[in-house]
Amino acid sequence: MKKLHKLVFKTFFGPFIVTFTISNFLLLMIWMVKYLEDIIGKGLDFIIILEMIARGALNQIPFSLPLAILLSSTMTYGKLGENIELTAMKSLGISLTKAMRPLFFFCILVAISAFYFSNNYLPYSNKKLSSLVGDIRKSKPELLIPEGVFYNQLKGYTLRIGRKYKDKTIADVLIFDDSNNGQGGFIASDSGNLELSKSGQHLILNLINGNTYKRDKEKIRPGKKRKLPFVRNNFDNNRIIFDLSSFKFEKSDPNNRGKSFKNIPVEQIVLSRDSVILEKKKHYDQFVEGQYHKYYFRADTSFLSDTITPSNYDSIMYKIANLDSSKRHIIYKTAKGQSKQSINRINNFSTVLGNLRKYISQHTTEIHKRYSMAIACLVMFFIGAPFGAIVRKGGLGLPVVIGVILFLIYYVIATSMEKISKRGDFNPVLGMWFAPIILSPVGVFLTYKAATDSALFRWEAYKKGFKRIFKKNNPV
Repeated sequence: MKKLHKLVFKTFFGPFIVTFTISNFLLLMIWMVKYLEDIIGKGLDFIIILEMIARGALNQIPFSLPLAILLSSTMTYGKLGENIELTAMKSLGISLTKAMRPLFFFCILVAISAFYFSNNYLPYSNKKLSSLVGDIRKSKPELLIPEGVFYNQLKGYTLRIGRKYKDKTIADVLIFDDSNNGQGGFIASDSGNLELSKSGQHLILNLINGNTYKRDKEKIRPGKKRKLPFVRNNFDNNRIIFDLSSFKFEKSDPNNRGKSFKNIPVEQIVLSRDSVILEKKKHYDQFVEGQYHKYYFRADTSFLSDTITPSNYDSIMYKIANLDSSKRHIIYKTAKGQSKQSINRINNFSTVLGNLRKYISQHTTEIHKRYSMAIACLVMFFIGAPFGAIVRKGGLGLPVVIGVILFLIYYVIATSMEKISKRGDFNPVLGMWFAPIILSPVGVFLTYKAATDSALFRWEAYKKGFKRIFKKNNPV
């Protein structure tokens, strides 16, 4: 048996490492597409981009592991079947379930490790990743002043360059001073050149042959006309220095972003959810008590008589109808106002209650997501291993393609149910276990077919089975 275990592990580990690497890379590329617009044109350092990619790769591990186990187990038992090694095992009295046992225990270890990683290390990484992505989104695009366009990314100024030349000289330059609510004036120059300071923190603009226009600060008396509201100064050379500190990427402290249920372990998520449940109950009790005592009963009932006499509704309406119009108007207005207040209170309460329910659903979804992703490793193993033993083909062939299709079905179901559950439109517990529940019968079916050497793609066998069922149900 030890030789059997060595053979299985030796056949498994190579494909597992390769498929895990490829799966993680492909999922990472899909994830990176969402942030391309935030990265491109920002002039970010390579280290910042590398950190984002590394943390994004860690974020994809919970999905990469089930896919890697599915593909590698399919390739492993497919190769063993292709080399007639599974047949040799069966001739020695070793069943397929015994041949699957070593990798089954390995997958249990992987599932436990995946949950531990998702619960303890991944939240910390996600916290830093969300902080990094937020900093990237807030950072300004790289300094790139287009030709013939008013560029307003420089702090306090709007710049327009008419023409740019290869020798870094520029022509037809306009600079508007945006200070003092846009009343700071502007500069027009025939030519000049742009250069960066040695520190890279400042942009130096050297202007040649131009004019400076500023609004005269002298107050104009009422009724008095002024012919020259601007002051013009000519210059041969002028230098303007722009501060580029706002273009520099700055990393913020992830701890300043507050706690999110995605960035804490399951134990803390449970405590956070319980506090939200208590808050929801508190809001509900306060609302019911307020409505009940205000519009139905008072706390102090000492003013009531010992006996309650029934009142005739028609007589009350008759009395109201016989009142003068001013009193009747006051009664109707008061009733209408109280009705509107009740409707507004109910609407506000419904909004608050809906938000709290949604928040509870998000917490519950995150808790069961971490458990279900770990169990998915076992589900994928019981699909991949027997499927490979049935088709008896190793390598990157049709079995792997079918395995990828099955995983895509799982991935679509899992991500869709996660979104629906977090919105509160579906039970979060059932939603996060929906994909494993759907695919578990497939694994049981394939394991049964492989263990009993039943033909998977022989439709005649299925027809005979259906005929037997119908004969039992409809005896002649």
